[in-house]
Amino acid sequence: MKVSFELRKEKVSSSGLIPVQFVLRADSVRIRRNVGVSVQEKYWDGSRVKPNLKKEPSNNYHHINDELQKVEERINDIFFFFRANKLPFSKELFLSKFDSEVEIKAVTIEFFECFREFIDGGKLTKTYNTVKAQTSVMNFLKQFETDFASKILFDSINDVFFEELSRYAIKERKIKNNYFAKIVAVMKSMLRWSIKKGYNGNRNFEDFRASEHDVDIVYLTFEELMCLYNHDFENNRLAHVRDFYCMGCFTGLRFSDLSKLHLANISDEHIVISIQKTKTQNHAIKLNRYAKAILEKYKNTVYEPLPTISSQKFNDYIKECCELAGIDQQFTAHWFVGVEKKSITQPKYKFITSHTARKTFITNSLLLGMEPKAIKKIANIKRDAVLDKYMKVTEAFTDSQMDNAWK
Repeated sequence: MKVSFELRKEKVSSSGLIPVQFVLRADSVRIRRNVGVSVQEKYWDGSRVKPNLKKEPSNNYHHINDELQKVEERINDIFFFFRANKLPFSKELFLSKFDSEVEIKAVTIEFFECFREFIDGGKLTKTYNTVKAQTSVMNFLKQFETDFASKILFDSINDVFFEELSRYAIKERKIKNNYFAKIVAVMKSMLRWSIKKGYNGNRNFEDFRASEHDVDIVYLTFEELMCLYNHDFENNRLAHVRDFYCMGCFTGLRFSDLSKLHLANISDEHIVISIQKTKTQNHAIKLNRYAKAILEKYKNTVYEPLPTISSQKFNDYIKECCELAGIDQQFTAHWFVGVEKKSITQPKYKFITSHTARKTFITNSLLLGMEPKAIKKIANIKRDAVLDKYMKVTEAFTDSQMDNAWK
């Protein structure tokens, strides 16, 4: 549904007043209807009446804009009625409701019922991790509702609600700012969807903002990567985890994409794969000598092309691998909870996860002199802002190398 207001210029009066009409487009149907107000063309900005200057006579812009707002709200209420009652759009029914003096009532949909429909509707087009993240946000909001003993309603989502949610997230749950920003982003996405579906007409959420901060990028230096790659593990379990992880470090592929790797994706020189997260088809990655060696290791074995490891155990096992490989120098990670800066210092292996393989590939590729455009293409990075974060890391590294060399 799309509604706009237009001037009926063919109906201009002798005093220069032009009637305003709404134009509604929905399901290949177009409806035009005068709204009962008129304005001079010089005061019209395309959707509302511009305020008159002090030297000009009054143009009743307050009254006219209020009337237009009421019309727009009534149209939204009628579409809410169609959606909530699961009725096909009908021009005749729409006009009868619009002209009626009776208040528009609809079968309402609960906030979390709508959230569940939003998540379920995206399962066919969104990745598993995206659906999982949306479900986590929904559960977080359910816990917020329980802890505050206050039911979340579409109409209750306003500045006060957002302040309470922010305070709960930061003071009570002490979650990181960047995760709270993701919660807000998912919630706003759902609320925009609910408006398109006609379940909700409240747009107060559009002004919600949550700050994000740069996070420390954890990666293995080239020397650390080679220590891990060449380490002789005593059991196959750790050797398999190490090889799987290193394959990500040498190709930039995510854990989810490596897990779906088949022989059909591999040629002598390339991996050609469809990237799950970005829906990229036939993405080709040149195999370097390290990646080729790993694939050769499992050729003609039951593990070909790579051993499969469950995501639940992988992060524990790769930490164990890195500890045994001697990647144990102290590393400090920083984050923010509200305005408070937090930090933790631990041996580096404790920070290594499946996600750090891709970060290792991108960072070392930059440090080894690969062109950023090439890295962006190989790693299938869509936004420049993502690569910019790695550029900052490598600049800091090269600065420290200069200081060490010339101290």
